[in-house]
Formats: sequence, structure tokens, C-alpha cells
Amino acid sequence: MFINNKYYIWYRSLIERAKQRSTPKPSEVHHIIPKSLGGNDSAENLCRLTPREHFICHLLLTRFT
Repeated sequence: MFINNKYYIWYRSLIERAKQRSTPKPSEVHHIIPKSLGGNDSAENLCRLTPREHFICHLLLTRFT
């Protein structure tokens, strides 16, 4: 489903850092695996990102799917 390239590595790194820290303010909920690609609403598939990080994640998703 995902192409293992530098964009995927950057995406995973951003998600892992977000999971390790406390909730930023302001924050937005992000589906790690998008619902359109088979993701769900479980806690393991959700993380809180800043609005800037959320925007970057969606840009990166287009590069490795």
C-alpha cells in the first residue's frame, strides 16, 4: 500500500515524535492510516498534531501512496 521512500520515513518519524510528547496546543486529530485507505478510528490509528504538522503529513501522504 505504501511506497517505502524518504517521504514515508519522514512521515513515520513525525508521527512517532507526536506520539511521544504531550498534546500540543492547538492540535488536530490525524488518522495515521487514512480511512480512505482502510484505516479506522481506533486509538492506535489516531494521533494529535499541530496544524502545521497535520498539513505536512497530508502532503507527505501523497508522496508515498
